[in-house]
Amino acid sequence: MPLVATSVGNLFAMRRGNTGPPLIFIHGAGGSARHWGLLLEPLATVAQLYALDLPGHGRSPTGGPVSIAGYAQTVVAFHTALALPPALIVGHSMGGAIALHLAVHAPQIVAGLGLVGSAARLRVAPALLSGLAGDGPARSAAIAMLVDWLFSPGADPNLRDEAAAEYAALDPALLLADLQACDGFDIRPQLASIRCPALVVTGSDDRLTPPKLGAELAAGLGVAHQLLPGVGHMPMLEAPDRLSELLRSFIIALA
Repeated sequence: MPLVATSVGNLFAMRRGNTGPPLIFIHGAGGSARHWGLLLEPLATVAQLYALDLPGHGRSPTGGPVSIAGYAQTVVAFHTALALPPALIVGHSMGGAIALHLAVHAPQIVAGLGLVGSAARLRVAPALLSGLAGDGPARSAAIAMLVDWLFSPGADPNLRDEAAAEYAALDPALLLADLQACDGFDIRPQLASIRCPALVVTGSDDRLTPPKLGAELAAGLGVAHQLLPGVGHMPMLEAPDRLSELLRSFIIALA
């Protein structure tokens, strides 16, 4: 679909599916809608899918200051511009934080949550933040560290190469701001106020949001924790078939 004009600026989204409930995919820090690409065709028969590029990411123009609350307002503006009914909000990592924020602060647009590789409190390694804030070599080393942590040991090496190229092409200030926003996120005191259905999925080899944090998030929401064996922080790239099946079952159960 073309750029969508919203109250906060133009936003790009990949669009698939014409039946079922609306579903908005939100990528993680430094990511883009591309990360959800392998899930679009499998899920297009059960939902109307929108994979959004947040401001400054992918094909969306740069926006204002970065924060979880600001990104959540971007999603609200996108949802409003398309005049959608309450939607399933599926977020990865930082995108999960944005989805959780929406469930607390804009519950009128949230029909359910899909939280992939995310947590109620997102801590970021200080070495990663300081490296990205440093000079060119320090940033390069930090990106290499991040890419190493994204995938399981058995992941296709091409995934690492693609991730390294994607992060290297991104404005380093934006990647740092995304991760700083993650580091300041903590919605644990408000989890009990979230009443919508939720699906929580974590890879067993996730080193950025380990299974323990996924289990704590699921427990806080009162739902089962879905663990994907042998998968790292990027299930949508490492195990798209398994993640698609979990999401498909979740969507059908809500119909």
